[in-house]
Amino acid sequence: MNTAENEFLTWDSGFTAEESEFVVLDPGVCKFTVKNFERKIYDGKSDKIPNGTPYAEIEMEFVGTKGKTSVKERLYLLKRMQWKLTEFFTAIGQNPVIGQTFMPNWNAVIGSFGYAELEVNHYQDNNGNDRSNNRAKKFLKPDAPEIASSQQPAPAQTTVQPQPQPQPVQQAPVTPQQTTQPVQPAPVQPQQPAQGGFTPGAF
Repeated sequence: MNTAENEFLTWDSGFTAEESEFVVLDPGVCKFTVKNFERKIYDGKSDKIPNGTPYAEIEMEFVGTKGKTSVKERLYLLKRMQWKLTEFFTAIGQNPVIGQTFMPNWNAVIGSFGYAELEVNHYQDNNGNDRSNNRAKKFLKPDAPEIASSQQPAPAQTTVQPQPQPQPVQQAPVTPQQTTQPVQPAPVQPQQPAQGGFTPGAF
């Protein structure tokens, strides 16, 4: 038991003002850390659990997006509850082998961590008021796909920017080009043979 948390306050010493640090988390996969563990003997009025049954009361702290909360779980040492023991010790990494006798390391339970599927439990207190708390619905194997899915970041919202409308291009006025008339070559005047000269082909 945590002695620091159970330290007595006196009537004249006052106290430190605090807000409640535990909230009701949304259902889903959540990480837990074992904060405390006690060995107890059941002495109640249940039709399912016989009196004198030894059990472990596990106190776990779950942390979610809203904050953190404390959940207590009873692990009854009954043959028909061996599946629950297997589930819990697998979740915290002690790795029992199916079909084989397993000796749990109870001394290593406090401080261990794992993942579980949380649910919201609705009930009425002794005064008839509606209350709710969290409860571990199922302890998960360390390699369970639900764990990986719960750790994936939410897809980012993509904002589509409006595309600017193309502006009409102003065409520069086209100046008509002047048509250039082809230059007519001047007529060539036949040359007169020089006097006394040589005319090719004349014999």
